[in-house]
Amino acid sequence: MIPLFVLGLSEFVRGALVFSLIPLFGQKVAGLSLGTIGTAISLHYFFDNLFRLIAGWVVDRMGGKTILSAGIILSGLGIFFLYAHWSVGWFWLGAGLYGLGTAPLWPTVIAGIAAKTPAVKLGEVLSTVFIAWLIGAGLGPVIVNFIINQSYSEAFLVLGLFLLFAFVLTLAGEFSEAGRHVCQALPGYFRDLWGKLVELRLLYPGMFIQTMSLGILIPIIAIFTETVWGFRPDQFSYLLIGGGSFTVLLLIPAGKITDRLGIKFSLTGGFFLAGLCLLLLPLQRSVYWVLVIGAFLGVSYAFILPAWNSLQARAASPEKRGTMWAIFMTIEGIGTASGAFIGGKVSDIFGQQSPFYVSSAVLIAMALFYAFGNINKLMQPT
Repeated sequence: MIPLFVLGLSEFVRGALVFSLIPLFGQKVAGLSLGTIGTAISLHYFFDNLFRLIAGWVVDRMGGKTILSAGIILSGLGIFFLYAHWSVGWFWLGAGLYGLGTAPLWPTVIAGIAAKTPAVKLGEVLSTVFIAWLIGAGLGPVIVNFIINQSYSEAFLVLGLFLLFAFVLTLAGEFSEAGRHVCQALPGYFRDLWGKLVELRLLYPGMFIQTMSLGILIPIIAIFTETVWGFRPDQFSYLLIGGGSFTVLLLIPAGKITDRLGIKFSLTGGFFLAGLCLLLLPLQRSVYWVLVIGAFLGVSYAFILPAWNSLQARAASPEKRGTMWAIFMTIEGIGTASGAFIGGKVSDIFGQQSPFYVSSAVLIAMALFYAFGNINKLMQPT
């Protein structure tokens, strides 16, 4: 349970910073340009992805507690530099340090939980991981926005206290230390890792394309809801909360169904339902049907998330889980970034509805790919 609390607390801080504090504080208090603020957010993601592979390798070699504790300290230092706003350079340094500090979080938590969970229970257990993530990341910007109305200093203080609590829990908790027994020399370790990654090449299209399909909608979804559906910002929030709530509520039942009926069933059905929802969504003009389709979209991801991450956990070699999960998540992060670029370009050329159709086509293609692809061999780690 402690790794889940650490994950939730850390994602609370990340959500509050990225979606609220860095943009609002940077512009209204520090007087920075939108370009500077955007660069700061990009630096956070860049360093998070860049050092996640290194962090995963350290988790495999030394266990998770030490590097996660150090990461939380770096994150706290980064938040201090963001708050100090001495100059553009310090602001960017703070964002970069914060991203560097978050790099060990997911490899540590996922590797530790996967190491202690039987394969037949992975879907259900990983559902709880994503519940912790969704709750933390969702509550962060919501709660901190109320605090900002009183004081930005209090908002930064609250985030600092959340990180302090996460640090104490990390020191007190149990994290997988299996990596301490890995004695293989570095060249041989990475040679074996490369061989395993080549074996898992069937996974990479899914890693990249499923996150790319979501990234395609990032640049246009808020604008589309306002200009086409006439949603106010708070109404758009209700749409997100509604879809997200269905995902959270159904994650554990969907995880159990995945464990019982198999990964292929949940992946194929989830991708197909998500693609169908995105095909129908831009055609709607009734708020009622928008909310209904949004709810079904939440249902689809309740099946996709535990199935997909169960597949990855089963495919990862036990002695290299941290490193392999870091690689998996880096590929997914590149997919999200690529999708955002594609979505903006497609929208400029073909109109605001076109990214929905592109994303829908990608998801339905993924459903067909995994319906007819042989994924069974990926579930036996070697």
